[in-house]
Amino acid sequence: MAYIARVNEQVKKGIAAVLGAVAALSASVGVVGCGGSPSAPERDQTFYLHDRGVIDKRYSWERYFAPLDHEETKTLPRRVGVAVLDGDVRLSRPADWYLRTADYTPERRMISWQSPRSFVFTIYEKIDPVGVTWDMLLDRYEANAAKNGSTILAGRIPFSTANAQGREYILKTAIPARPDLESFAHEIVVRSSNRVLLVQVVHAERIDDAMDEIVDAARSMLVY
Repeated sequence: MAYIARVNEQVKKGIAAVLGAVAALSASVGVVGCGGSPSAPERDQTFYLHDRGVIDKRYSWERYFAPLDHEETKTLPRRVGVAVLDGDVRLSRPADWYLRTADYTPERRMISWQSPRSFVFTIYEKIDPVGVTWDMLLDRYEANAAKNGSTILAGRIPFSTANAQGREYILKTAIPARPDLESFAHEIVVRSSNRVLLVQVVHAERIDDAMDEIVDAARSMLVY
């Protein structure tokens, strides 16, 4: 598929830039020692970035994280740096995404945004053991996808975030309706030394116009 070729090309060409960005970002967020995990952003960096969606306004699901702010480019909208899942994940997301829902209950933490470009971007924290092999982790993921009625169109595509490794899948799922409908998703299993995540992007059959911002958001992720 054209998209797979595009991702692989970006992986090859961008690895040096990604490693450089990791070093710079690690210095800016204060990572010290080997494998050290910084604390969540200070409370004086906190403000509500969202004003719509299913939220609890007593709690800021996103905390502002300035080192990941980026101005608009020819292919990408303005992006704002946020820390989510209590600071354990940080990423650069388009400023016009809005929060749909979030749940920070232990062992089922997640956060989901809606983009005006007609897709939903969600991060789920998984309970898979971090010490298992990639094959064991992906076998379990693939079994769950089949159980949920999804067809894997492409899978186990190497992917890298700013400081973690992942494997990407392209899925098609039938939705009972009259007439029958199909949903499409890109899903990335991401693992760091401390946790396993699933990044899910649900979209229409064609997503070419928004692919740059999807890839940019996923690649910007710092996972602690």
